[in-house]
Amino acid sequence: MTDTSPRQILDALCAADSLVILGHEEPDGDCVASQLALAEFLSSRGKRVGVYSAGPFNRYEIRAYAGRFRPAIEADTLRRKPLAVLLDCSSPKRTGSLAAQLAGLRTVVIDHHQPGPPGTPDADFGDLRLVDPAAPAAAYLVQLILESSGDPLGSELAELLLLGLCTDTGFFCHIPAGSTAAFEAAARLVAAGASPRAVHQGIYGGRSFAHRRLLGALLQRTERFHGGRVLFTYQSLADLRPLRDGPAGNDELYQLLRTVDGSDVLAFVRERRAGEYSVSLRSAPPVDVAAVARQFGGGGHRQAAGFTWTGTVHALRTLLIGRLAPQTE
Repeated sequence: MTDTSPRQILDALCAADSLVILGHEEPDGDCVASQLALAEFLSSRGKRVGVYSAGPFNRYEIRAYAGRFRPAIEADTLRRKPLAVLLDCSSPKRTGSLAAQLAGLRTVVIDHHQPGPPGTPDADFGDLRLVDPAAPAAAYLVQLILESSGDPLGSELAELLLLGLCTDTGFFCHIPAGSTAAFEAAARLVAAGASPRAVHQGIYGGRSFAHRRLLGALLQRTERFHGGRVLFTYQSLADLRPLRDGPAGNDELYQLLRTVDGSDVLAFVRERRAGEYSVSLRSAPPVDVAAVARQFGGGGHRQAAGFTWTGTVHALRTLLIGRLAPQTE
């Protein structure tokens, strides 16, 4: 963790009259929940707060929150020189179309992803940084910040934070031995009124029959490389046409493929626009997929990382499988 403590971050946030809270593009439950929880807390302290995201809000569990985000910071707000808060990312470019609006703003970074090597933009961006790769979720760091105020968390805030925590831990399935902090944090949130049952249903429930058929198609399409240690599959724009309610998250695909015997790495490619792809990498220790993602201009955790790609799936498959070879030897 950086030298900046949760309490120091809270003091800096509370000292500002106007704040803008941004997350990464293609947000997940952790990003959305962290932004909204921090915004609600600061609003209750009389602060002028706006939450912003480039979207899209494709994941099932966050669609209900999409209307609470704005796609661009208003000119009037920018003239006030608000304090900018980056959540669940440490580089302006991860905010997508919002990145250009951060120029000239004092910035606080709150993130749990592994920063880039020293000297790179995301290694030292921000006037204040609370970056802890050992933290289970950005929502966990936000929880520590809010708890440092000494005020009790209400049930709505607690449930938002539990959504974020459960999203990034796979409902605690990805936590290694000896890591008790996430469970202790979850217990405090449940004591404050959060419902694990409601959060689980919000993340995994309500899928349509068409979504289940798509899941089957993605499993059928999966290829094995390097003796079965690497699994590769992709989703095209054409796959989404039968889905009237739009694409859902892919947590279940990750969970199913990561249990395949003998596999260490999963590469899942989603076509975002014609010729533009979002690549998600998942791995089992000791394979470091963040190191591979950084070779493509992305980043993330050792066991969960990603990047964007422009070109063809065939070219990406060939290049990516080659880059993964040293990791699986």
